[in-house]
Amino acid sequence: MNRIFPEQLPHHLAQGLAKVYCLVGQDPLLLSETEADIYQAALQQSFDEKNTVQIDSQTDWAALIESTQSMGLFFNKQVLVLNLPENLTALLQKKLQEFITALNEDVLLVLTMPKLAKATEKQAWFLALTEYEPKALLVNCQTPSSEQLPRWVKNRLQMMGLTADNEAIAQLCYSYENNLLALKQALQLLDLLYPDHKLTYHRVISVVEQSSLFTPFQWIDALLVGKVNRAKRILVGLQAEDVQPIILLRTLQRELFTLLDLTKPQQPIRITEGLPVQSLKAEFDRLKIWQNRRPLFLAAVQRLTYQKLYEIIQELADIERLAKQEFSDNVWEKLADLSVKICL
Repeated sequence: MNRIFPEQLPHHLAQGLAKVYCLVGQDPLLLSETEADIYQAALQQSFDEKNTVQIDSQTDWAALIESTQSMGLFFNKQVLVLNLPENLTALLQKKLQEFITALNEDVLLVLTMPKLAKATEKQAWFLALTEYEPKALLVNCQTPSSEQLPRWVKNRLQMMGLTADNEAIAQLCYSYENNLLALKQALQLLDLLYPDHKLTYHRVISVVEQSSLFTPFQWIDALLVGKVNRAKRILVGLQAEDVQPIILLRTLQRELFTLLDLTKPQQPIRITEGLPVQSLKAEFDRLKIWQNRRPLFLAAVQRLTYQKLYEIIQELADIERLAKQEFSDNVWEKLADLSVKICL
């Protein structure tokens, strides 16, 4: 299955429709725009009805299959969007496979799924899907990471006929990380305000708001790779979003224990020594750590010692007691201090 980014989709649609599209990710803007692009292209090919179905344990599969076999009075072809859950049970996999074998060319199938694991690609229903449509496209609708966001902004600027200097792009990325919808609206406003379509840092800073959205997992990732300024910035954002400190503490605790599990020594060593890296690949496989997260753990392993891990875990316990007893903003100051300790 060919994999593309949303901005590449119009080019593929211009070359012809596939019978199946898989939209993988959870970014609201990318999902809505990608789905709209597919439907607009389908309209030109006489797919004049669109139906969306949430797939779960209550799905009426018989009715769903029947809807793809009998065309209504006022339409000939339909775009069918199936929103799949993150975890497909064995029964749902079986029903999906049966559904795929009943498909015909009067149905353009769009599947949305939060993630696509390697194991999923080996399941019978997915193999049946690629066999039914070898030209199926997988569109990556994950929110761009901080490293990927400048590329996304540049593509969006080009699509809108705008130009921007590097400082303007950097400010847009800083202000709207993880919030593409707000970023799109900011670009539309800037386009209206400046008819010459040229964006500078001063023009951008005059209208942007701080609209970045963060998750505890991004804080953890920043800690693992040692990006102290980013970790502290994410903490400020999480505090503003009223995220409970206990959630951060529990998430960090789990990752620290994973680090300990990854680096269990095969022989006695001094606690001041660096963490062992000799068997990391086998340990990554054993603990089923995703490929894209392995470099983050490797960075932490190369930076930390057992003594430092012990001190961090002790401090984590102290912060938890403080959070449960005092409920004060001092907890966030302690988390910021702990972030510095982990990153250095």
